[in-house]
Amino acid sequence: MQEKNKKPFERSGSTRKQIRFEDELLNKIESDRQNTGEAFSEWVKDACHKKLKNN
Repeated sequence: MQEKNKKPFERSGSTRKQIRFEDELLNKIESDRQNTGEAFSEWVKDACHKKLKNN
């Protein structure tokens, strides 16, 4: 696992990550997200939890 070099103002217990999405995938996420009313980060976290449960 990656060593965390957090700044004093960053939250403990979570880490900020940058990620690039293909335009088509992002458009599909945004469309579904508007139907669910979820925030983007909430939608992505939920998708990750579902993926991990299936493995």
